[in-house]
Amino acid sequence: MKNIQTCILKILLIGSALFVGMVARAEYIPAQLTYGDSLFAKKQYTQSFERYQSLYESGRYTPAMLLKMAYIQEGLGRISQSIYYLQLYNKATNDEQALYKIEELATKHKLEGYTASVEGAFRNTLQKYQLSIRIMLLAMGLFSFALIIYQKRKQYKPMGAGLATVFMLGLLFAYVNLFTAPEEGIVSDNQTYLMSGPSAGSSVIAIINEGHQLKIKDKKDVWLKVEWREKNVYVKEDKLLRSTL
Repeated sequence: MKNIQTCILKILLIGSALFVGMVARAEYIPAQLTYGDSLFAKKQYTQSFERYQSLYESGRYTPAMLLKMAYIQEGLGRISQSIYYLQLYNKATNDEQALYKIEELATKHKLEGYTASVEGAFRNTLQKYQLSIRIMLLAMGLFSFALIIYQKRKQYKPMGAGLATVFMLGLLFAYVNLFTAPEEGIVSDNQTYLMSGPSAGSSVIAIINEGHQLKIKDKKDVWLKVEWREKNVYVKEDKLLRSTL
């Protein structure tokens, strides 16, 4: 009996410690964000960015925080980082103004690989809701197919349902293969080498500075196959920033 009581007491103590730790961490995160905001308000941008970055790396962020991070990086002249956080902000909010700002920065610094704001907004919307759109199209296709079976059992000609099924499945195929936005990455460093193959011994195709955006097509070890000026080249994976939340 005494052993059972001791075991229960240990479980309660461990449970209490875990609960207190979770509460303390939950309180610590807003406190750290508030402290970062206070530093930002005092124009202590470098210090506030360090707090924000720590939060982001731990998976905690707010859209306002991402926007401030973009502002700080632009002020420091780190254009690739500024665009990176603007893209994260846009993915979190779908705010088209962020796309206009990205387009402005790309034009000002003569950066390549960025689409016009309207096209970018359309692509982002398709990407944001891609799972819902796929499920909806698949569900409508399955419904039409079920209608075909029902009409055949009733000895009707399922012409309309057949055309609807083909149309929905064709639309789903087209969406998956044509309208899904390609993965892209922002060049993070100046003097980034673009190579003809996935090795350091390959010939150098171009040397570009930070901020350009490249379409990612494939990966081989530490190398990414990307598109640069309609040519397939290779770049080290750690030279690109991928804006995924």
